[in-house]
Amino acid sequence: MRLGKGELRDRAREAAEQYRHCLLCAHRCGVDRTGGPAGRCHEGSLVFLAGAGLHFGEEPPLVGTRGSGLVLIAGCNLACAGCETAEFSLLRRGVTAFGEDQLAALFLDLQRRGAANLNLVTPTHVLPALLGGLARAAEHGFGLPVVWNCGGYESFEALRLLDGVVDVYLPDAKYGDDAAALRLSGCAGYTAALAESLREMHRQVGALRIGSDGLGTCGVLVRHLVLPGGVAAPQEVMRLVAAISPEIWVNVLSQYRPVHEAQRFPIVARTVRPEEVREAIDAATAAGLRNVLLDGQPTSRQTQAASRKPPVEAC
Repeated sequence: MRLGKGELRDRAREAAEQYRHCLLCAHRCGVDRTGGPAGRCHEGSLVFLAGAGLHFGEEPPLVGTRGSGLVLIAGCNLACAGCETAEFSLLRRGVTAFGEDQLAALFLDLQRRGAANLNLVTPTHVLPALLGGLARAAEHGFGLPVVWNCGGYESFEALRLLDGVVDVYLPDAKYGDDAAALRLSGCAGYTAALAESLREMHRQVGALRIGSDGLGTCGVLVRHLVLPGGVAAPQEVMRLVAAISPEIWVNVLSQYRPVHEAQRFPIVARTVRPEEVREAIDAATAAGLRNVLLDGQPTSRQTQAASRKPPVEAC
């Protein structure tokens, strides 16, 4: 975080006003969430967590030897048919309410345990409460880099509130086709929202920078989960990302499984094939992207060389 304690508290107060007329994501519902669940995300102003701890399954620049301080937030502003975390992200099972003081204590505990960063997973719909928890934690010495692990369907209003707070943006780039995004994740105008979000994220923190310890200090790292049959239009996704900057890191993920309600849609009712994963990687290369990973690992000698000799830069 680059904001001071006072600035962070002011930003948290400003963000809290969003709950009265919510424009935190690209659904732009404009609903009052202070009286209870409302809007497309069906969320109020409370935060529910499904778990937290040191996690070693993220991309290497986020993990290092210490692990990423993962915080799993219940609820989501998307409704993906193949959601891997549907139990808590969509169905909200096994979750616990946290107030700002409890959030602050959790963040400080992850720092005490040696986490490389604070990795907030699906955070956008409860952004104001998280800023409140961060502000309280900062008053007691919290200083970890903040990772915003989100769905790529943010609003400009939300991202403006995060300027100076987030060090590493970790957005999904789910679709390059709006019809597929609406059918499979319930989000209209996904590609335009994604482009606007990535552009603002990149303006704030730039491409991913790696410190001498191999950890990402700041920047944007995009994830693209390959779906069967090319339904996510990876060629369009990669062109969209490259148009913002060819230096943006992209991690192509091959782990898709037809979970949750995916069986309702025949096109995504199977796992992906190796050739479909290769097509996504080839699409990234063809678009001119220079830092492409496959399941977190380099895909070319050029990227391997870059990871062996990381640039040490301040954000």
